[in-house]
Amino acid sequence: MELEALQQKLIDLFVEMQDYRQFFKRKLYADAFMKCWEKNRELVAALSEACEQAEDEEKTVEALAGAIPDYAHRQIEAVKSKNKREGLMIDYNMAMVTFVMPVLGYDKNEHCSRIIDRMVERWNEPPVTMKISRSDFESLKDGFKSHPCYITTAVCASRNQGDNCYELNLLRDYRDHYLISTKEGERIVEEYYNVAPTIVNRINKEADASRIYDDIYSSYLRRCIELIQADRLEECREVYASMVEDLEKKYLFS
Repeated sequence: MELEALQQKLIDLFVEMQDYRQFFKRKLYADAFMKCWEKNRELVAALSEACEQAEDEEKTVEALAGAIPDYAHRQIEAVKSKNKREGLMIDYNMAMVTFVMPVLGYDKNEHCSRIIDRMVERWNEPPVTMKISRSDFESLKDGFKSHPCYITTAVCASRNQGDNCYELNLLRDYRDHYLISTKEGERIVEEYYNVAPTIVNRINKEADASRIYDDIYSSYLRRCIELIQADRLEECREVYASMVEDLEKKYLFS
């Protein structure tokens, strides 16, 4: 397949994966990913073959690695509103991290691995301000399996507080008896449980994980606890939603 055709195939994959973001949920991700992989495995093989047969392999890797970032950067630059631009970056980052890179790297092909590494470097150049790092299917799937390690539980564990501590029980009660009683609250909880395992998995790999958890406690959870105790439940919802959004931006894509 010609180089330009492969570049377009990569762009087509990226565009299609915008619709697949909805499947990044505990019960849906594995099956959705495998269907996506089966659909695109010939593309992955063609990328590897193009690198193997290229007269200038470095040039070919660079051309393939730049296809998606160049396309995405053009789309981002065309958006004038800062808020809309940031929203688009979040959507694009989600697609890249949850499906595009995991699909291209699933069979651990050496050539595709080089393409992904360079793709990440190209992606993180301006105008992108929310950077990503390499991701893979197994790590994301394992994140969903880490049932006990949701953010609040992980924070309390890092502070040597047990699973039955006052803070956890208070927040669970708030979640079960107030937050999920509204459609917006239910949406926040669903979002939390879809992304929290992967976020915790990423944080646990950081050398300063304990400090990060302390920051989460002081910046969000302590405030939530204070608001619940003061019966300011709607304000707590706003803090809770901010925590999910902020941690998603910082750790889901990093």
